[in-house]
Amino acid sequence: MVLMALFTTFITTPVVMAVYKPAKRTKKIDYKHRTIERKNANSQLRLLACFHSARNIPSMINLFEASRGTDKHESLCVYAMHLMELSERSSAIQMVQKARRNGLPFWNKGHSSGGNHIVVAFEAFQQLSKVSVRSMTSISSLSDMHEDICGTAERKMAAVIILPFHKHQRLDGSLETTRAEFRGVNSTVLEHASCSVGILVDRGLGGNAHVSASNVSYQIVVLFFGGHDDHEALAYGTRMAEHPGIKLTVVRFLVEPKTVGERVQIEGESNPGGNAVSADEEVLADIKDRISEDDSVNYEERAVGSSNEVIAAIRAYSRCNLFLVGRMPDGEIALALNERIEYPELGPVGSLLTSPDLSTTASVLVVQQYNEKVPADE
Repeated sequence: MVLMALFTTFITTPVVMAVYKPAKRTKKIDYKHRTIERKNANSQLRLLACFHSARNIPSMINLFEASRGTDKHESLCVYAMHLMELSERSSAIQMVQKARRNGLPFWNKGHSSGGNHIVVAFEAFQQLSKVSVRSMTSISSLSDMHEDICGTAERKMAAVIILPFHKHQRLDGSLETTRAEFRGVNSTVLEHASCSVGILVDRGLGGNAHVSASNVSYQIVVLFFGGHDDHEALAYGTRMAEHPGIKLTVVRFLVEPKTVGERVQIEGESNPGGNAVSADEEVLADIKDRISEDDSVNYEERAVGSSNEVIAAIRAYSRCNLFLVGRMPDGEIALALNERIEYPELGPVGSLLTSPDLSTTASVLVVQQYNEKVPADE
């Protein structure tokens, strides 16, 4: 019995290592595209879209349709993750075990999906478009949900994570909190994600049903103040503009020359650096060059001198279908909006677009560009 105990003790580790093959972590060198903005704009875009309930499905699918680009792009690859809170019911635990065998839900493993309307919606969209959609289910506690999201994005080498805002639109047009706990999940994902992150404030993009490619007719507006996050929003909008049914308007906000130093709202800190200006001019130069060849893209400049003038300028575009904005824009004008931040996860412009001060029926996608943190000693 002693010899058997010793044998069992020493043989356990080699046997487990031989039988169990843990998944290899994604090599950093293989995970190249962590942002939408990239040198090769025609490379495949991988997107991890998260949703809480069936209420989010129509807008998510219409966003996929708008994001697929044209035939010159490599195919858009979407991973749709249903976020469910872990309960003590055994059925939920069984679903986790079945859902994680091959990374797909158990109903996709050779079985009919007629019993699940969410999967049916994604399968129908995949058949009608050239977009590859894989649906999965994540069942975890709220405190660990961000780990599932960030880990899945890294394994799938996603360029952007799309998260739903913790509020949904009521029939009267106002936003009502779905579950306040999901706000903390979004904030944690923004902090720990290894790729870009977008938060979608859903006001019914495209209506309550999937809009086919031939019937898509969207007006998308990118509000550009400057900075890396705005570059990411512009890159996403540029890709959407390649869809034949989408018109893109890029609105750049500039400080009104005669008001510099006269109004408290935008005076004080000067331009953060020449590099930032040159980077902004570089990305906008591509848009300006494209206007002569593509009538679906429009570029406008608005000179403003205060936050109230910014609000008035944005209100002129309130009838669009989707606003694309950066989470933390740079520049003096953006600093003037900082005092209006109600939701830090949306930033100043995103908070403004969701506030009662600006009445609009447009959905809002707030984008944060991934920025690899460099150790302080380097």
